Amino acid sequence: MKSDVTVVGLGAMGSALARALMAAGREVTVWNRTAEKMQPLMAQGARPASNLSDAIAASPRSVICLMNYSFTNSLFKAPQVLNAVTGRNFVQLGTSTPQESEDSQTQFNDWGAGYLDGTIMCWPGNIGTDTGRIAVSGSETVFADCETDLKILAGDLRYMGSNARAAATLELAFLSRLLGMVFGSIHGALACESEGVPLSEFLSILPPGDRAIPLIETIHAGSFEQISKGGASVDVAAEAVTGLYDHAVSVGINSELPNLMREWVKRAQVAGYGEQETAAVIKILRPNG
Repeated sequence: MKSDVTVVGLGAMGSALARALMAAGREVTVWNRTAEKMQPLMAQGARPASNLSDAIAASPRSVICLMNYSFTNSLFKAPQVLNAVTGRNFVQLGTSTPQESEDSQTQFNDWGAGYLDGTIMCWPGNIGTDTGRIAVSGSETVFADCETDLKILAGDLRYMGSNARAAATLELAFLSRLLGMVFGSIHGALACESEGVPLSEFLSILPPGDRAIPLIETIHAGSFEQISKGGASVDVAAEAVTGLYDHAVSVGINSELPNLMREWVKRAQVAGYGEQETAAVIKILRPNG
């Protein structure tokens, strides 16, 4: 079985990657630990692999889109998989710390494989369109081999150079900006409440599509049990701000802002709001919180 590219991991994003590649005429092999997730893609022309080693052996290059890098390592360390890895190129698209990205490059290179580390900075629906955004970093030679497929996946494809930590760092920077907006907006809503200014007035000055709109709407409605569009739970936010804090500490930069956000979400989790919308953090900041 020979194909142009293999996609490993068929969650919402991995499936979107496979569909976009097939739509562009590429021969695609797919593999997922839960075989049922391969069925819809098989119906669209994907070639299923019965195991990970066969999936890797089917193509000269593979795109990995798994839940985290630890899971990737646990799957790829199997002897039969390692035999298939040697001499092939891999692009891992996921959320990682810069250190995890560097460690993954070292690991794959030690296995005799080429490696690119990347991050997807868009929704599954944007994959395969001009609005798709993917940043990758690592070997220039591997990028040259994978560039055709990556350009299919994202109209906004950014090669960040040979530093394997670069793509993850860019995502970290974007996440910092997003979280600053989220927690800054929560404080803004708190200020309005303290002065008797209706949150509807706060909403009215926000630009269309602003990330703060569904957040403030949630606070205004008190609908904390429902995750807002494009939002996340307090527990998910806790992982994100902890990642920002840990990175700051590890590289010796100022950690005061991520530490403040981390303390807020910790208090919200202790109060039992972990599964609620991140906007629920306001409840522990209120005078009687």
